[in-house]
Amino acid sequence: MHNAGFFRQIALTVCGVGTLALDTSVVAAEAPLDPQSAPVQAIWKEQEITFFYQSFTTLYSCDGLEDKLAKILAALGARGDAKVTSFGCESGPVRSPRVVVTLFSPVEATREALAEQAKTRGKRDLVARVKADSAGADEMSQQFAAQWRDVSLSRGALGLEPGDCELIEQLQKKLLPKLAVRIVKDEVSCTPYRLTPGQPRLEVQALIEAPKPDQSPQAAPANSQG
Repeated sequence: MHNAGFFRQIALTVCGVGTLALDTSVVAAEAPLDPQSAPVQAIWKEQEITFFYQSFTTLYSCDGLEDKLAKILAALGARGDAKVTSFGCESGPVRSPRVVVTLFSPVEATREALAEQAKTRGKRDLVARVKADSAGADEMSQQFAAQWRDVSLSRGALGLEPGDCELIEQLQKKLLPKLAVRIVKDEVSCTPYRLTPGQPRLEVQALIEAPKPDQSPQAAPANSQG
């Protein structure tokens, strides 16, 4: 193996176990929601998603990986209180850190989704009583307007670079199927141990909470970049 063909991207800050909450303001004003996208009724779905990021080319610190994932999840419609936690990099960047994502994301208010939500109402109410947050529990039960929105997970969008190709490739398999995301164009082609110019190339549609009546599109939590 020639060192010239082996590239690593290492964030400047190296941490052990970290937790990062999404900052939706990072992408809030980058592009308004498509006015031609017809609103649909949606509800918030709570999930905890665990996966391993396995790398051949790009190594991340905990902070670096969490920051990348936070921006991507915000762009895909996750609520601002989502958390990304990575494990296994106590001594620095590693090839296979474990990642735990806890989030609320929009899903269409279908009969199946509403039935699943009803099954967890007792748990939500119990948590709300412990936290003295009945308003929050009520909010989780309410439907709201959402729109399907074009989101780019390609090079140049959301700060993505050729070194992030394997990350997008794995998210496509391990994370996107669990969210309200439709693949529009899949041209992801990663080469292990080498940076591939022009990669990644992935275009999707994600379900995004629509602006509330008292919000402008710029002020609303629009979590994506077109």
